[in-house]
Amino acid sequence: MATKFKALIGFARMKDDELVVLANTVISAMTDNTNFAQPSPALSDVQALLDDFTERLSAARKRGSPEETALKDESRQPLEAELQKLAYYVNAVANGHLSTLLSSGFPTNGERIPALVPLRVGNVKMTDGRQSGQARLDFAKQRNVLLYEYQYRKVGDPEWSDRMATSSSRANIIAPLEVAHRYEARVRAVNTQGTGDWSDIASILVR
Repeated sequence: MATKFKALIGFARMKDDELVVLANTVISAMTDNTNFAQPSPALSDVQALLDDFTERLSAARKRGSPEETALKDESRQPLEAELQKLAYYVNAVANGHLSTLLSSGFPTNGERIPALVPLRVGNVKMTDGRQSGQARLDFAKQRNVLLYEYQYRKVGDPEWSDRMATSSSRANIIAPLEVAHRYEARVRAVNTQGTGDWSDIASILVR
């Protein structure tokens, strides 16, 4: 019997970081996707729930009080529910067509899932951006990666910036930065099995 392909709709076992990565991937993949002309629920509604969850997740990690952890968990529930509704919509539209399903960004029962977490990202470079006060971040691309996360800071500062997410290994612009100060950045890859180690640090004197 032929396999009936479908988007997976269970997210309860995902770690918080994995849920954030999935939601970002789905929203990016379905935005202006002609396969899914009228997403239900609207992607803007899912984005609003994702923004709220990401904010509460960050607060819970920085301060870690029981109240903030509870607020984070409460924020996760509606995001999971809306993603599940969106997955049902994707399944209804795709009707088992694998390439259409994969274009949604949802994991499917027809996908080959990598067995290991990503390797450490290599060849991390910072170069001048097109404008003063900018830096460009490039690094080696990896296969079977959902997203990359990167952070930056002024050399000598104890704290890194919030984690930024990107699907591209090239031409990531970091701005605004202070001119005549040296900045550094690091990158790691994320797939469905987890998060890789942070890369070696690259740096640049901002012009």
